[in-house]
Amino acid sequence: MKIVITGSPGTGKTTISKLLSKQLKLELISIKEHVEQNNLCEGEECEVDIPKLKKSLEFLEEKSDYIIEGHLACELEVPADFVFVLRADPEVLRERLSERNYNAEKLRENLMAEILDYCTQRSQASYSVSPLELDTSSKTPKECADAIASAIKLNKKKLDDVDYSDSLSRLLGAGPSTIDIHGGISE
Repeated sequence: MKIVITGSPGTGKTTISKLLSKQLKLELISIKEHVEQNNLCEGEECEVDIPKLKKSLEFLEEKSDYIIEGHLACELEVPADFVFVLRADPEVLRERLSERNYNAEKLRENLMAEILDYCTQRSQASYSVSPLELDTSSKTPKECADAIASAIKLNKKKLDDVDYSDSLSRLLGAGPSTIDIHGGISE
């Protein structure tokens, strides 16, 4: 079984993938670790050359079972039986990324990617299987791993309905509240 787990930074990919890997007894491949081990990033911001990353992952063609996780997985076209996009409410995500000391620009960039469904849209374009979204905002990592395992076992075609367009409306000032991506929602 070939499983892809992707999503914005802070959605729980690494923690959930580790639990799922143990639960399903599948090899876990971390894109972040793969990039570091193969010197695939350049500059202070560690910009990854996606074509080089894709080429370096060609070995996956020979594997029949794995979980590959990372936010860049939505940009790839690795063999996959299931693609899961982990999502988180922008306010929850802001808190998680702030705890990681993301600078204002990276925080804004990742919140906008989440609000605009970037990883889901890219996964839809990159993979022949439809991605399943899982909202991790109020679930424990174990609950998320269990939900993914159940979705695989039952061959589900859908998990959570995730729509953060109300956050975009507030961010753009179209609603009664606005989101300050640095500090939260204000009336």
